[in-house]
Amino acid sequence: MNTTDKIRKLEEYLKDKKCILAFSAGSDSSLIAYILSKVSPNSILATIDNNMMPEEFIKYAQNMANEYGLKHIVIKTDFLSDPEFISNNSKRCYNCRNIMYSEISKIPEFSDYDYFLEGTNLTDLLEDRPGVLIRKKYNMTSPLIECQLTKDDVWDMIDYLGLSYSNNTTCLATRIKTNQEVDAQLLSIVDKTECLLRESVDQDNVRIRVDDSNATIVVDDPMEILDKTLLENIRDQLKEYGFKKVSLDITGYTKTTDEYLEDNDTYYYQLPYNIDLDTTTQNIRKNPNYHGVIIISNNYIKHDTIKISADGRISTPKTEDFDDKFRNILPVIERTIPQI
Repeated sequence: MNTTDKIRKLEEYLKDKKCILAFSAGSDSSLIAYILSKVSPNSILATIDNNMMPEEFIKYAQNMANEYGLKHIVIKTDFLSDPEFISNNSKRCYNCRNIMYSEISKIPEFSDYDYFLEGTNLTDLLEDRPGVLIRKKYNMTSPLIECQLTKDDVWDMIDYLGLSYSNNTTCLATRIKTNQEVDAQLLSIVDKTECLLRESVDQDNVRIRVDDSNATIVVDDPMEILDKTLLENIRDQLKEYGFKKVSLDITGYTKTTDEYLEDNDTYYYQLPYNIDLDTTTQNIRKNPNYHGVIIISNNYIKHDTIKISADGRISTPKTEDFDDKFRNILPVIERTIPQI
């Protein structure tokens, strides 16, 4: 499909649905919000003000909601009062979404709406994001997944439609090493330092990664910031905040791709997480779009020509339609719940 066909598909999927959208004003939720404004204008956008996001986050979300002409609800809550969230353990993304969606589900209008939307796209399922597991708990719908849209598709559609979105909508706690406790002071330091860097660097992704007393600068193209004065300013600022070592990651910000690999007579994709084969089997059986026999083994299942292994490897004999088959099966694959 071309870009206009993909837009039409998303419009048809969302048309006349009475929706509440978890809205961050990032690329995914901005695209969905724009489409809702055209085909389901009675929808509501809900944004969580949780003290974990960059300072300009809420104001930008409010401005974009006004631009779309959609009702916007801002729910204030303090994640830093939740002991498990503060612990920043391996389930932090799950815990974060659990708190957010729980708060949204409490708004008075919630029961009047038929669909609770969120912005996960197909490419997100290729990453180690345990937070996607929360969708089932709140019976959420992911229209970008339902329409088999990747991150590249989203960017193409946004460019085509001329939409604006925020590049800075990821939770600041994700900058902190897993199991290192988070607090308001540390998150404020990360936010201020990233803002300082953004003032001098015109790049989409700017991150300060924290590992105990060490800080690492991560940007899309590190070679563009090899400016002695700029790096000295960032280094001195971070050292003033108490970091002992400041590094620049010269590999750059890593973007996920859906490019598959070859192994003799097989095409495959290696997911970065283990797969719950029992639940995946149930998902295939319940979905009317999947037909045919499922072969079940201790460490893999096979549907059609696609083999789904417990270790996250998805493979098929070499065929020209591997991309299509992989996109089709990915939405029903269930990852295992990470252990703390």
